[in-house]
Amino acid sequence: MVSGEQITLFALDCGATNWRLYRAGYRRDGSALRILGDPQPSPLTSFTERKLPAALTLSPDGASIESIGEVAQMQLEDETARARVREYFKPCIGAHLQANPLPHQQRYTHTQALDYTRLMLVAVLEQIRREKWRASAFDARLRFALAYPVHWRDEHEGVLYTEFQALAHSCFPEELHPYLRFVAEPEGAILSLKHQGLLRPLGESDAASVTLIVDVGGSSSDIIAGRLDPHSGELLILGRYGRPFGGGLYDAALASYLADEMGIPGAALADDPAALTTLRVFGRRLKEALSRALLQNAGGEASAQRTLTLVLRGGEIYRQLIKLDQATFERVAGHLNQNFENLIANALSTIGLADGEIGQVALVGGGAQLYSIVHHLWDRFGAEKIVLADNPDEIVVRGVALEYGAQMGMIRPGASLVIETPERADPVPDAESTSGPVWQLITPDGQVYSLEEGTTKVGRARAAQIWLDSEKVSRAHAEIQRRGDTLAVTDLGSTNGTFVNGERLQADMPHLLNSGDAIRFGDREYSVGIE
Repeated sequence: MVSGEQITLFALDCGATNWRLYRAGYRRDGSALRILGDPQPSPLTSFTERKLPAALTLSPDGASIESIGEVAQMQLEDETARARVREYFKPCIGAHLQANPLPHQQRYTHTQALDYTRLMLVAVLEQIRREKWRASAFDARLRFALAYPVHWRDEHEGVLYTEFQALAHSCFPEELHPYLRFVAEPEGAILSLKHQGLLRPLGESDAASVTLIVDVGGSSSDIIAGRLDPHSGELLILGRYGRPFGGGLYDAALASYLADEMGIPGAALADDPAALTTLRVFGRRLKEALSRALLQNAGGEASAQRTLTLVLRGGEIYRQLIKLDQATFERVAGHLNQNFENLIANALSTIGLADGEIGQVALVGGGAQLYSIVHHLWDRFGAEKIVLADNPDEIVVRGVALEYGAQMGMIRPGASLVIETPERADPVPDAESTSGPVWQLITPDGQVYSLEEGTTKVGRARAAQIWLDSEKVSRAHAEIQRRGDTLAVTDLGSTNGTFVNGERLQADMPHLLNSGDAIRFGDREYSVGIE
């Protein structure tokens, strides 16, 4: 890569229930690689609440895709299209290699699951090209990084990893294959947690010196145990344990409960088996709402309710107000809570650890937001040891976006893994000691805003460092990142846009600034200067 060249990296976490997309900008400074701001979510039009539902609708002939994401998920409620919707296909990848696959892993064949993943990935890449990349085709200025479950590489001689890698390569022209990156999910989680300062080094002499990372996804869970070196930042991996357990099992249990509550005969569901998919989505929404309420109201009572309507293929309509409280959830899914408790116990036993050796537990993944999982870890290890990051379901994809700069090795038992954020790998002098330029934003009437080292928020919100009192400016409009002598601006999806020299910036994409550039936030104009 040529010095000074800017690279855009798109990171994808292709989960069982939702996919996530992040974007990061990098620049080569001599022999060093510098990240331009923190990785940011990069939603597409088919996303909902920063999540891309892992759902697609096949065309009537079944040969191509009619829709993906939120649109496809909405078609689950259309009895005429529901049978063409495919979702939750990731758990079936590799199920043919297991002696006793669970029922949710047998829904599709291994080949079908790979084919649906390929169809959806192709559709997502085309949306990225149209919505996020103005060039007519992808080129060498781009990198793509994809997360994968670590057991795909560890088990069955790495067959699943090899097949997933071949699948991804088939979606890109051959000349771009060198620019594809593949990152194990726990590796991404560790890097993201370290980058956010959420993992604290524990002295090896301490009785509780082990860090436990619990990654609960939609269809599988991984537990990684290791020790963080307080001096080098290395993580010595002590062991890993993974099993096909995830939040999707709760959704399936709730789907059966909803069918009973709504009085839907088993024979009717047998005639319209795709209707169970809709009930599972209904169950997931109720589960998530109940968990949010219980975690916000610790120790108190809470419930979630929703009016559900299901139209079967034969035209029968079932509609009912369903209320889900903690007691009902425990009655319906309590056996799964016990399965999670067994998962943690078996992981510690397999790795060879006692509870007293655990100094901190980082909980990540979509299932991390399920109240019963959080409560069990609180009870077992102590609430003060549990690290629950904001948006834990985005931890992996954030780390995947950081991996390009961190240049980490593969995780395996006994491996020594150096965690270096781009800032540590290429340190910037403190603002007080730097002799570099002092960047400024200057208004047309001469008012000057000095830009300090780090991130400066721009917007109509009172908390913004540069507060702009204008209806044309969004509350969180943009942010400016200063890293030493480098200055970049990122539009945060503002309504009226951020413009540099008259050109509107793509949302969530850092743009390098030079002295003399004209910059506009909505209707507020500035010039970039150096003192």
